[in-house]
Amino acid sequence: MIIREIHKNEYKELSYIHLESFKDFFLSNLGKSFLYAYYRACLNSQETIAFCSINSQNELQGFCVGCTESKGFHKRLLIKNIFVFLFQGIIILFTKPKAILRLAKNLDKKTDKKDNGLYAELLSIGVSSSIKGTGVGKELINRFEEEAKERLCKKIALTTDYYSNENVISFYEKMGYKVFYEFTTYPNRRMYKLIKEL
Repeated sequence: MIIREIHKNEYKELSYIHLESFKDFFLSNLGKSFLYAYYRACLNSQETIAFCSINSQNELQGFCVGCTESKGFHKRLLIKNIFVFLFQGIIILFTKPKAILRLAKNLDKKTDKKDNGLYAELLSIGVSSSIKGTGVGKELINRFEEEAKERLCKKIALTTDYYSNENVISFYEKMGYKVFYEFTTYPNRRMYKLIKEL
């Protein structure tokens, strides 16, 4: 198993693993085109931390993507790539109109009053089903944390589902993450925000 930085041109491979890992999640339901645009924008941002696991044929098998400063990251990403996301928005408007409202609501989601957003954030981590249980997720997070420290980040946060998610929550807790608070995203998805001091 080799962990390395994700190359900017690997946004499609990353998106395929995302779709495999998160079949029924909101971003996945927006389709490949949106995921391509989102991950391409992320990989082109100086704020992004992104690593992947590759096999001996240099094929992506897992990934993690995050940012050095959570507060306002997605708004900055949107502004910097406004025409790309406007085009994606038009596609979604005609194919899944209700999704536009959800995107807008969650872009400006309200969080806990004690959350100032001044931390790095692990936005997405996915592993191919062929290598689940091999420890690659742990290795990806370790490398993400090392890079965050090198970039002088003091904390890392992440979000995960509240319900029917005991194994994932336990995994993060073993990695040193603690529940920061609970919140609900639009329309009614209950989530945990976890955080770790570096």
